[in-house]
Amino acid sequence: MEIYKPIVLQVISVLFLVVYFLFSKLQKTNLFKFVFMLLLLLLLLIVFINRDYTANIDLPNYMKFYDFNKNFVDIFTSQTAWKGDFLFFAIMPLSHLIGFDNENYITFQLIISISLTFLAYFYFFKEYKSLMFLGLFFMVNSSSFYLIHGNVIRQGLASSLLLMSLSSNTNTRINLFKISAFFSHKGSLFSFFTRFFDTTNKTKLLIMVLAFLIGYFSVFIHLLNIFPLPVFIKQKIDFYSNFQRASTNSQIKLSILLIFNFLFLYLRSKENKYEHAYRFFFAFSIASFLLFRFDGMFSRLILYTDIFIPIIVIGSIQNLKSIRNKIIVSYITIIISIAYSLYVFNHKSIIFNMGEKLVLF
Repeated sequence: MEIYKPIVLQVISVLFLVVYFLFSKLQKTNLFKFVFMLLLLLLLLIVFINRDYTANIDLPNYMKFYDFNKNFVDIFTSQTAWKGDFLFFAIMPLSHLIGFDNENYITFQLIISISLTFLAYFYFFKEYKSLMFLGLFFMVNSSSFYLIHGNVIRQGLASSLLLMSLSSNTNTRINLFKISAFFSHKGSLFSFFTRFFDTTNKTKLLIMVLAFLIGYFSVFIHLLNIFPLPVFIKQKIDFYSNFQRASTNSQIKLSILLIFNFLFLYLRSKENKYEHAYRFFFAFSIASFLLFRFDGMFSRLILYTDIFIPIIVIGSIQNLKSIRNKIIVSYITIIISIAYSLYVFNHKSIIFNMGEKLVLF
């Protein structure tokens, strides 16, 4: 029996929402652990069963790279070594040891990343367990979740590691997760710049506006061209500045990013763990603004901003003083999220990455 997969994804989304309402009155119960694992298993099965990895864009390349990295020494010497994403590629020889073929390796890689993402939510909301399911509801309604765990899987692993850092208690552990993310995908480099933006809201607003103007009006490209850069870097700049794959949506993405930045600047929770997520969001936002004209880079960097939005939204709601306002804003965000998910689950890019049909029998 074939089922239109976006319908199944919508059902899973609603399940997370239902569980959130059920557990909002049951903060002290062990049942949520079972439900949590059940929903995780259900999502993994639905997302990855009956997928044609060879029909994707990036995944066929990773399946080829899998043949280059059969031993752990290969990750430093093979054709992929120049990328420097050693942690990501280290999973390949591990998969060879287990005996996975190319497609099973991809599934294994994705299961690791998604499980780490869910685990990050589990630890982040351990004091308010019902909010974990609300956060997961917002997350699975996002196109970014399916893009980083359906195509750009190096970024998926890096994102899950950055999310894991949010629950770390020491700078050593936080930096360890950042370094691990960096050696999974170099785009996570900007996570190291969060300290530079530990300023007042007025200063953040000024930095944000300047970054937006510099990036939008191509000033950043002109500044780079002043320097005597190596030929291969200039070629990269030319390539990314003329990259067209995501250009049709870039203006919309930029507008949404601006809106969230203005909202979070003054409405976010200043509680330490939520502020940690906001620092990541702001750092990647500034990088996205500056590199807006490098469309290939912008479309990747903005995915890093998206992964922190569900958590910061919940923190902003929790920061409201009035219980009535919390309830009203919660319902508004839930309705917006559901409406957005209808667009996401039926978008051609998601159907392309995740498959259109789910074959049960």
